[in-house]
Amino acid sequence: MHFELQFAKVHLCIRCVIFKSNEFIVLVRPLQVACKLIFNDRAILLGTMMSNNSHVLEIIQGVIARFCKADNTEAAITLINKLQCNYICLQVSPEQMITQCEAFILPSLKAAKSHFVLTVEANLQGINLNYWVDSDPEMHTIDIHGLLATREPISSVDASKEFICAANSKDDLEQSIYYLVNLSAQNYGLKLADSNNTNALKIEDARHLSADQLASNFLNNGASGSIKVCAFDALSELQSQQTIAQPVLAWPFFDTDLVNAVNNLNTHSKLSVLVADDSLPSQVATKVMLEMLGCAVTCAENGSSALLIAQQEPFDLLLLDERMPGMFGSDVAQQLIKQNTPNDNTPKVILTGITEEQQIAQLFEKGVTHYLQKPVTKAVLEEFIKPWQAA
Repeated sequence: MHFELQFAKVHLCIRCVIFKSNEFIVLVRPLQVACKLIFNDRAILLGTMMSNNSHVLEIIQGVIARFCKADNTEAAITLINKLQCNYICLQVSPEQMITQCEAFILPSLKAAKSHFVLTVEANLQGINLNYWVDSDPEMHTIDIHGLLATREPISSVDASKEFICAANSKDDLEQSIYYLVNLSAQNYGLKLADSNNTNALKIEDARHLSADQLASNFLNNGASGSIKVCAFDALSELQSQQTIAQPVLAWPFFDTDLVNAVNNLNTHSKLSVLVADDSLPSQVATKVMLEMLGCAVTCAENGSSALLIAQQEPFDLLLLDERMPGMFGSDVAQQLIKQNTPNDNTPKVILTGITEEQQIAQLFEKGVTHYLQKPVTKAVLEEFIKPWQAA
């Protein structure tokens, strides 16, 4: 069975980005976008920036998630992303993409008794969606044409986190993880483990929890060594209300989502530090020392950049040079507290050559919590960060 769609009209999309070290952080949350389109009776709550572009993976997830919520299917669902990237955007209207995905996927998904496998791959004119149902070997395919953009390739997992297993999960999730690993995720270094393996990374089923229950769960339990699988709409609602500082998966998820979550868990197990310093040699030296001490470090070249990054991303520590052009480090600390950001309560450490008590007192009045005398040595940093690493 083969379908072919052609979308001739293509518009350019200007995306809003901020600069963070050598990476771009996109200020659009595709998961929320897809959820608003699919779960809110397709109410288009987006600006024109997104009106002619489809985030492929999130829309497929949303279409299947909506069906799962309404139908309560027990079939195991396996989604394979053969483009091997986190970000896949097709210049096709989201409304059209949703309509075609529903027409192509849902009839067979409704008929699935035990398993549904879907793959996404690139072709010369856009993407292919392919699926198989239960034990039927016949592959069903649809071509969707449009200018394709990809970014953020997936990295193999750390060898110390290669074994995973399902914990307290329904049969469909256990089977999905089994198929994901055996069909694709093993290519990234993931391996299945027995639930009794104490070194295995646990995948926990939290699909029954609402957004409020998830928020309470994250708040009470803090960061854990497991990855929670949450309902697509509940996780989207939670993300619109607060920043989630631990890896979670929206159900249903792609193989690359699972690999990315494992990689993120490795990153989150490290102390995350934002370093802001307008002196490049000083910035690089601090970064290298912290990384040698096992920290995950993000750099900003001035106070304004540090503020922009810290408004969007939570950190364990902020190390801010005081005398930066345009905005002092203490001003960054003050603004973060005033604006109700993810780093309201994050320790704000000023790196300074100031020694006068009155000037130091003024730093604390602005919201600074600690200060270190420059130049900072590795020994000083190691002793200073110990309490946060221990926590």
